[in-house]
Amino acid sequence: MYKRRYNVKYKGILKGIINYLKRRFHYKRQLNKIIGVLIILILIFILKMINNRISSSIIQIIHNSVNYEFSMKKDGKIIINYGKKILMLPEKTLSVLNITNSTKYPPPIEGVIYNPFGETMYLDGRTTFNNGVDIIPEEEKEPVSIEKGTVKSIEDRGSKGYFVTIEHENIVSVYGYLVSAYVKEGEKIEAGTKIGTLGTNKDGNKYLHFEIWVDNSPVDPLNYVEFNKKL
Repeated sequence: MYKRRYNVKYKGILKGIINYLKRRFHYKRQLNKIIGVLIILILIFILKMINNRISSSIIQIIHNSVNYEFSMKKDGKIIINYGKKILMLPEKTLSVLNITNSTKYPPPIEGVIYNPFGETMYLDGRTTFNNGVDIIPEEEKEPVSIEKGTVKSIEDRGSKGYFVTIEHENIVSVYGYLVSAYVKEGEKIEAGTKIGTLGTNKDGNKYLHFEIWVDNSPVDPLNYVEFNKKL
């Protein structure tokens, strides 16, 4: 009889210890998630003070990863490595900034840059590269040529609309996400010439994809064009 009572007593104690450990590990996992979110918020605040372009990239990463289950060890390492990478200014960028003429071109359209130039890294390891910038126009306006030049090509990219490429004296500019083009291949145009109508078959949104190429390589349009507003 006594032996049975002792067994029941010890089983009750053991069950209580197991339940306590389960609750403790559950709280620990929740605490890890909270710490992970705080790290991301602190990173965004610091990067916002350093560079608006960097912060917008981080915001885009979080926006595209809202359904991604955060891992303190794995994803925390990715965030730290990415932070080190974007805070290091490449020598190529320095050389571009040194040789770029201080006189900049006027913007192809007035609006807000919501998707910046360069590489975006996601928490799941994927990367994408934007050859230009994407601009949300302020009003119902049409994009114009930033400088006189010759229309090199007009390419129909299906759901992304038309892309018009113009050769200038020192650079090449590209105007994308157009539902129609006003210019023709081989046509010589002046600065301020209307390129086309904004709109795509993909989502119906009216925004401009704008690129600048130098020596057959895409460069950051912000180094060449005087944009008034950024994200």
